[in-house]
Amino acid sequence: MTNQKVDTGEQAHQQHNHDHCSHEHHTEHECENDHSHEHGKCNHHHEHGKCSHHHDHEGHSHEPKERYNRYTYTDEEIVEFSKKSTDDLIELVNSFLTEEIYGKAVPLLEIIFLRLSSDKNNTNSENIFSTKHHLALAYGIIGEHSKSIPLWKEVIKSLEKEEDTSETLEAYYNAALSAEQAKNEKEYVVFITRGLQIAKDNNFEDWEAAFEHELGIHKMDKSDFEVAEEKFNRALSIRTKMEDEEGIIITQYHLASLYEAKKEIERAKKLYEETLALTKKECIREHVEHERSLIEERLSLIKNAQLQSKLLKF
Repeated sequence: MTNQKVDTGEQAHQQHNHDHCSHEHHTEHECENDHSHEHGKCNHHHEHGKCSHHHDHEGHSHEPKERYNRYTYTDEEIVEFSKKSTDDLIELVNSFLTEEIYGKAVPLLEIIFLRLSSDKNNTNSENIFSTKHHLALAYGIIGEHSKSIPLWKEVIKSLEKEEDTSETLEAYYNAALSAEQAKNEKEYVVFITRGLQIAKDNNFEDWEAAFEHELGIHKMDKSDFEVAEEKFNRALSIRTKMEDEEGIIITQYHLASLYEAKKEIERAKKLYEETLALTKKECIREHVEHERSLIEERLSLIKNAQLQSKLLKF
């Protein structure tokens, strides 16, 4: 976020956007059969909608490039992979996933997926489903979002048949993230709206809050401030009831940004200050350092703008 002089309404609307916290794909699921990697171990666990969306990894400058970027194997390496059994390739993929080196895992997952899909003797559909699921997640993590969307649709179709509501909601959420990053608004709205309905129908309140929050951001992007406010307030109501303090902080932050965009500056300032106080609570302060710095920056910009306005009146 820049430190430019602020038009506290308009700039807040532009800057509420998706730079505010890395919005990671939710990867807490254990893969079936040979894909033994337990995704819950990785740091891409996204607590449902507790941060705004920008799925990037600029903060990981110290990380190896192949962690979040597709790795290009040499022709010699590709030949070696072609000689390996599918089980051996899966074992290699799992080692990369365990180390969170997604850029190296993706090309191997593609080879495995191609093999399994073209093998007429492969009667284990769970193998293919599991590979699709991994590949959809990994595409999202390395930023190849348009490739993940069709896979998410297939994953969702399989999960809905199994009536695994929790996994289905997680898949809808991840699919929505990829659709948003791929600038595919139509698909994004479909995934978010459908996910919200399933969450409501099955009383998954944490997911309901997540989808409401996302819709609030979407409506804010569209300058539909009235509906955005309704969505944020609904998410906030659920998160307050659930005592989800991190969720409360991120939703209040966006709600305050909305007030700024509506040029309700005093109202925004008051909510920022209230939220800032929450971020300083001992039990969660370490988990919301990023949000705290963003709120402090918004408050600083508001106060500077108000000071400049007073000086101009002299």
